[in-house]
Amino acid sequence: MIPNELNYSPIEKLCLALVFAIQKLKYYFQVHTVHQISKANPIKYVMSKLVLSDRLASWYLQLQQFEIIYVPQKAIKGQILADFLAEHPLPAEWELSDDLPDEDVMKIEIRPPWTMYFDGAAHQESVGTRVVFITPQQDMLSYSFTLSQRCSNNMAEYQAFILGLEIAIELSVPQLKVYGDSQLILNQLTGKYEVRKPELMKKQEDALAGLASSIAYPGKESMASQMTGDGLSLTTSNMGD
Repeated sequence: MIPNELNYSPIEKLCLALVFAIQKLKYYFQVHTVHQISKANPIKYVMSKLVLSDRLASWYLQLQQFEIIYVPQKAIKGQILADFLAEHPLPAEWELSDDLPDEDVMKIEIRPPWTMYFDGAAHQESVGTRVVFITPQQDMLSYSFTLSQRCSNNMAEYQAFILGLEIAIELSVPQLKVYGDSQLILNQLTGKYEVRKPELMKKQEDALAGLASSIAYPGKESMASQMTGDGLSLTTSNMGD
């Protein structure tokens, strides 16, 4: 192991060992289902990461190519292990090598997600929605709409969310974090709350139909507290402007 690898956590060292085994025994992994027996599950560790570093991304690409089934390791009695080692001694000339094959290291670029803020408000005179995108380069794209039909505040929030998703698709946004000023809407979209009003059910269905698996819901976040400047002050007083 190189010095940097010595600083890996135990689960990362286990991942490294599995990747090393794949590279050395690639043919067997290609034609057989492999049962990986260990106390910890390195495959779940890599697959469950929301954000992958270059190292984890490389491991992820190699692990997903093969059918590897994790089997929890059960307790092994010391005598059984001793008997096995006695019956299968290592040859005297056996040398351990930690050299990896001369293969190009596969890497993928992990790009920061875009951020979308949405809000909607119903006034006595009109209904307004606003959607703001923050790019990974911290550029701001702001969109405001005035709806022709009167509706409730919740309906306006849903409409703002749907419009934001449509814009994100047009902009080919690969990954999106969504922030909204309405905890009710976010909880309904994530399934924590049930939608009971018939007029909101259709809006929820439209919103869910536009969702992609890469969209995350960090929870309620005030737009005004996240950014500075009047352009992001999405209060009732200026939504219809």
